[in-house]
Amino acid sequence: MANFQYSSIFGELTKNVQVRFDAVSELNKKLFDNVIFDDYLDWDVPSIGLNFEELIGKYNITVAAPTIGDMSKEPILGSEGIETLKETILNHAISLPMTIQDYRKVLQILDSKSLPDKTKTQQLINLMWGNVQTVVSSVLGKLDVIFLRALSNEGVCELDDENNPEGGVRGSISFNQPSSNIASATTAWTDDNKSTVDCFEDIQAVIDAAQDKVVFSKILLAPSVLSYICRTTLIKKMVWGSDKAAKIVTPRELNEYMLENNLPIFVPIRRQVRIQNGVNKTPYTPWNAKNIVFVPEGKLGLVKNAWANNELREEPGVAYSNYGRIRVSQWGAGETQNSNGVEFTKAEAYALPVITEMNGIYTLKTQD
Repeated sequence: MANFQYSSIFGELTKNVQVRFDAVSELNKKLFDNVIFDDYLDWDVPSIGLNFEELIGKYNITVAAPTIGDMSKEPILGSEGIETLKETILNHAISLPMTIQDYRKVLQILDSKSLPDKTKTQQLINLMWGNVQTVVSSVLGKLDVIFLRALSNEGVCELDDENNPEGGVRGSISFNQPSSNIASATTAWTDDNKSTVDCFEDIQAVIDAAQDKVVFSKILLAPSVLSYICRTTLIKKMVWGSDKAAKIVTPRELNEYMLENNLPIFVPIRRQVRIQNGVNKTPYTPWNAKNIVFVPEGKLGLVKNAWANNELREEPGVAYSNYGRIRVSQWGAGETQNSNGVEFTKAEAYALPVITEMNGIYTLKTQD
């Protein structure tokens, strides 16, 4: 059998990517920090076909749209992206070309006569691994955007100019949160109302409304809203009593009070990604800070996913690895591809976070 010919400048070192992924999986640890959807969703078994008609009928989704189309090429970091779309399979993908500085650095390491082989190998792996982390984090970030936006926005995630400028899709994904599961604060939770607003009364009203239907374990909210609750006059009185109402309430102390009274605890959602639009990268927070969300114990849904095209048919010369259901590809391009010697690293996932437990999830709108 003929030896595999790697087009990547890293050659057989690309095998180390899958080795790292496998080692992390065996230890049951997360390789990428601050990924939230994994805590609330399970990955479903991959399928060959995954179309919206199936999802709409089975999971009560109203409108669904892909990030890019099945036949579209993924946007490349630093480009203006692709506007083509096809409403069949959600495909989140990004490619990262190695900078010419790093490319020359690799060549210098390979050509070095002074570096021991072990040191040389480790330096090359570290350079390669940085690009892998970048593209995988990008795909994980997009899945978090869809999940967190829908969870915090009454079951609806919009794909628009703000959070999907390079994908070209303009639409929404709705998981149909029942209107009976959506409540509004009696008094708006604003700084002007800090001395009079009764946050706990609004929270207790939601818990009471759901008591025959579901038991909540957590109240998910923006860190700024948790801070606001702790600073309100009536919460201070509730925790410390009227004689100590001037004493500060910390989030930890507030949660201790909730646990003592068999109530769900507050969990701040801290997640920000950067959205690329051409050369610009803008910070984006997917969580809707105006809403707080009550969720039961356990998983809230599934990440529906399909095999990537290159899992069904691999291309010669490309090194492949998998971080769970995220497919990583590494390859080099040269003169035969009309290129000046470029190394590419790509990550992609045909996936859609689906919130299946929306009937047991409640929303409190704090600003209406």
